[in-house]
Amino acid sequence: MLLGSLLVVGALYNHYLGHSAYLVEIIFIAVGLLLVIYSLLRQEKVSGPLPEGLLFTFFSRYVPKKILVPALPAAGFLIILLWSVWKIVVAGRSDLEMTDFIVTLFGLSLVLYYTGPTKLAMQKDFIVLYLMFMTIVFAVIWNIYQVVTGDSFYKVTAYSEYYSITQPVVSVVNLLGVHASAQLDLSGYGISNLISYEYGGKMLLLGIGSGCSGLYSAGLFFSAFLAFVLVRYENVDRRILLALGLGLLMTWASNILRMTITIFVGHLYGHPALIFFHAYIGIVVFVIFVTVFWTLIIIWLDKFEKTVPERRTGLESTVPGS
Repeated sequence: MLLGSLLVVGALYNHYLGHSAYLVEIIFIAVGLLLVIYSLLRQEKVSGPLPEGLLFTFFSRYVPKKILVPALPAAGFLIILLWSVWKIVVAGRSDLEMTDFIVTLFGLSLVLYYTGPTKLAMQKDFIVLYLMFMTIVFAVIWNIYQVVTGDSFYKVTAYSEYYSITQPVVSVVNLLGVHASAQLDLSGYGISNLISYEYGGKMLLLGIGSGCSGLYSAGLFFSAFLAFVLVRYENVDRRILLALGLGLLMTWASNILRMTITIFVGHLYGHPALIFFHAYIGIVVFVIFVTVFWTLIIIWLDKFEKTVPERRTGLESTVPGS
């Protein structure tokens, strides 16, 4: 099934990249489908203990356990295929974006879910859940947002970025003694959010795009944190939701700090230094914030929540003779 998935991914990404050898792509997809069907038929005959894991435990409540072995990998293959068909046929696009990699990795994680030792079930659960939540955030919710906003998508996004990042950064920078101003350009040409800052008696411009707005970092944190707590505690309660909310607030604050420092670097050393800091060092600020917050919040949650090993130990202790 893995080989079949890779053949389909290779064919569709070949199409994305513009290498339109349609006959080769069709052959790859056909061979991939045959390999997937063959692997599903083979898996139905596999006997022995089924590997455990959070996904297995959850879905086994609603689906017979023997069906899960072929069903989860098949679902991963279908996710890859349906996403690519939707993008090429329905959306009419053949470009390659970050979302395509996220959806593909999520599909492959389901295909590979039953490979490897069962003692790594928690690690596999985290990877699958992390990719699943990122797929929901960046592929599902983002596309729904685009469809709902329609022609006003550009303006709504521009205003959101302006009030959530551009204006707060300018306010902090001015408060700290550096002259800067925020501009909102809705002409539709280039980046809509701009920050003017002073360097050597001149005013320089810095564009604030979606990558700078903190939307991606918030989505990444949301996906990683929710996957982590589900695997660690198998539970989502008020404390965990509070921690998630604080984490999203932390990502916003760390992004404000990162962009504020970026403006200061440009003010002191010029635009080349600003670009270098933004590209290579700014992410370190975010990583430090996330690491410190993550460590503190998990220490706090561990005082009130039972981790998975503790839960399982408690269950085992109730079994007669254990």
